[in-house]
Amino acid sequence: MIDRMKQILGNWRMLIPLLVLAAGVIYGGKFGVEYWLYTMTHVYTDDARIKGTMVSISPEVSGLVRKVHVDEGSFVTKGLVLLEIDRDDYLAQLAQAEASLEGVRTQLLEGQRDLELQIQRNESEVARAKASLDAKHSKLSESETDLSLEREKSKNAIVEAEAAYKGALSRLKEMESAFKAGESDLDRAKKLFAEGIIATEKRDQAQMANDQAAARHTSAKEGVEQAKARHAQAIASEKMVELLSRRVNTLRAEVKEAEAAYQLAVANAGVVDLKRERLKLLGAKLKEEAAKVATARLRLENTVIRSPLDGLVSRKRVEQGEMVQRGQPILVVNDPRDVWVLTNVKETYIRDVEVGNPVDVWVDAYPSRIFRGTVESIGAAAISEFALFPPTGNFTKVEQRIPVR
Repeated sequence: MIDRMKQILGNWRMLIPLLVLAAGVIYGGKFGVEYWLYTMTHVYTDDARIKGTMVSISPEVSGLVRKVHVDEGSFVTKGLVLLEIDRDDYLAQLAQAEASLEGVRTQLLEGQRDLELQIQRNESEVARAKASLDAKHSKLSESETDLSLEREKSKNAIVEAEAAYKGALSRLKEMESAFKAGESDLDRAKKLFAEGIIATEKRDQAQMANDQAAARHTSAKEGVEQAKARHAQAIASEKMVELLSRRVNTLRAEVKEAEAAYQLAVANAGVVDLKRERLKLLGAKLKEEAAKVATARLRLENTVIRSPLDGLVSRKRVEQGEMVQRGQPILVVNDPRDVWVLTNVKETYIRDVEVGNPVDVWVDAYPSRIFRGTVESIGAAAISEFALFPPTGNFTKVEQRIPVR
């Protein structure tokens, strides 16, 4: 009986390893099948990095660091003052820019007032010159009309006086002939009367005819003198024509002077255009100086560096009293709440990855904890395309990796 029990126990000792091996095979097969099924429906990679929002902060202006308000590890909020740069130089620059702006603004205001006065002055000068020119033209026109009338009148008067004088001389000659004939007839009649040849009546008739001829001769002389006087008067009227002609010439000269004065007054309007152009330049200068003031004010504001986001100061590269340059990295601020995993998936598996797919993430720092997430984006190119020195060897197949966030 005891031997039988020993035999049975011996057989069990031989079966236990077999049972353990069988159980291991079964468990391993199950695990292998599950792993195979898992790999058929899941993509796995350990080529991954945790990324986050990290902002490198650089000053917009150069200068001496007057005060640093944070240290590494400090929690900051958006807009919090991180660092201050000495602002004395920038205050001076702003004051200088504002003074220049005020100077240009004063020049512009003075130029505008001067332009208004110049416009009024030019308009007044042009109006006066135009009125004077119109008056001179009117006087010249009247004088030219008077001269034309007087010249025609004088010409006609001279012609008439000359004709009358010639007629009077001709009549005087006739009357002289008649007077001489009458005297001759009277002398002959007196001789004949003395000889008793003719009667007293004939002598008296001859005397009467002689007296009439003498009267007509005297009248003819007076007519000649009158005609001569009228001719002299007509000749004298030419002096009036000369005076009027001189006046017309004087007025013509005055008209030319008035025209020159009017043209000068009109030309002075060019001064207005020049002043307008100067005002345009001053306006542009004013904008330029205003831009300089805005730039100086912005530089002054940039001496105070503020946090662009809520987060932690992860790196500080500057201390109080140091000189910093524009664009020099001095602080790094990151938001610990905004992190993601950037993994590189082989191109043979990328077809199984889609945006929105759930993701399980294991982190070496927390091996027993699983972080849940989803696929946000899939890269449009392999990471090798962004390498500084892209791989060559067109005849060697290299499996590419696609970045997935």
